[in-house]
Amino acid sequence: MESIITIATVLTMYFNAANDVNAPYLYNSDLEDGVIHKIEVYEQKADNQMCAKMEYRYEYDNQGRLTTREVVRWDSEKQTWVNDVRHTYKYYKNGYNVEISKWDAAKQTYDLPSEVTLYREVASMTSVKTYRMNAEKNDMYLVNSLLCLEPFEIFSDRLFA
Repeated sequence: MESIITIATVLTMYFNAANDVNAPYLYNSDLEDGVIHKIEVYEQKADNQMCAKMEYRYEYDNQGRLTTREVVRWDSEKQTWVNDVRHTYKYYKNGYNVEISKWDAAKQTYDLPSEVTLYREVASMTSVKTYRMNAEKNDMYLVNSLLCLEPFEIFSDRLFA
């Protein structure tokens, strides 16, 4: 199964967002050899002043697949970037997982994943299941299940278009 979250996918998402002339946001990317490592997002206020809003940080494996997408937010009081959430991508022969973890400021680390989505190819279908953490029971429970009856490539193109 081919991974759909590649360097090209991240580049496409960036260029789509950056080319929206009606959006009040401006984007600055750290692009090296066609690979985006960081995107800074600024908001343009009515008085044309630009204010930092968030930053996306990307890491890839040696096959060019996205492994980590970290979101940090600008803290205007402290004048620094503050960690917010991390998406971790894990790849398998028949699909991949996306894990979402929130930043714990007190512990200065990311928590265990609060949500995990599993994408699996089964025959010519794609199964998508999302689980969320149940903090009281310290386990995950199914919140969404989807079965797509078309080839994975067609489904993934629509998902990330």
